[in-house]
Amino acid sequence: MTTGRQLAWVPRQSLLLLSLLALGGCQFHGTVPPFSAEGLPPPAFTDAPGRCTSARIRFALGQQVSRPLLEEMRLRAGARRAMALAPTDEHVPYDSLRLIVDIENNGRVVAARCG
Repeated sequence: MTTGRQLAWVPRQSLLLLSLLALGGCQFHGTVPPFSAEGLPPPAFTDAPGRCTSARIRFALGQQVSRPLLEEMRLRAGARRAMALAPTDEHVPYDSLRLIVDIENNGRVVAARCG
């Protein structure tokens, strides 16, 4: 026969066992690398690919537009497409990956923008 005093230990023992199991499950089993100066170098900061930056094409201002010049401007700006627009051309829909080169009626480059 069991007494009331012995039954009081049963919940305490099960709580103790349950807490030990929970703490055992929280153990870290990985390896911690030591601190050293031999880590990886920090990443280099570059423009994201496919990002148009029209400030890089200042070299072409005042030059006569041509296919090779337009391609060089596109590559330097990081654009996917490039097009030349004369003052009489109508506006085109916005495209953040396109370089638009504004030219005079005589074909000289006067400005460039992305869009």
